[in-house]
Amino acid sequence: MSPENDLRESLFNAEPISPERQQRFREELTRIVEPKLPRSHRLYYLLALLGVAAGLPGAVCGAVFDSAHRTTWALFLLVSTAFAGWIVFILRRGAEPMRMMQSMSKALAGIGALVAGLSIFYGLEHPSPASVLWALLGLLLFLLTNFINLWNRSLTAERTLREQILRVEYRLADLDRRPR
Repeated sequence: MSPENDLRESLFNAEPISPERQQRFREELTRIVEPKLPRSHRLYYLLALLGVAAGLPGAVCGAVFDSAHRTTWALFLLVSTAFAGWIVFILRRGAEPMRMMQSMSKALAGIGALVAGLSIFYGLEHPSPASVLWALLGLLLFLLTNFINLWNRSLTAERTLREQILRVEYRLADLDRRPR
């Protein structure tokens, strides 16, 4: 923690707010940090789960019957199953786990950069129209994962700002209510 944050926290904690306001502050902070899934998001996740569930039988058949591409189908099956599990986790929880999603977006941005670099390197070593298309796909993956990472960072910054404003509002409301 930086010295500025230490000073700010010590000033906030110098005279604690009333227990009733502290409880309301914590409840509102929970709603800011981990908001409940709105109906539109729940519908989005249900449709995504249905799409993944529709693709799983095809991936199983491909992994079992297509011996030439068995590893590709098995990888697709593994990723699809993990994605379905993640969606079920979010739906059961009723909220998106923002901290975990932020960490995952950072990791996916790194993986996207690695895939883009490897596909470009492979395209330079073995020039063909197919390798150029794979390199472009790698770059598209890189751009997409970095866009998602930036979006998550802006959401995190907004939530942090709202948390700090809420903290100041409660402090001012509590100080205003006290006798002078």
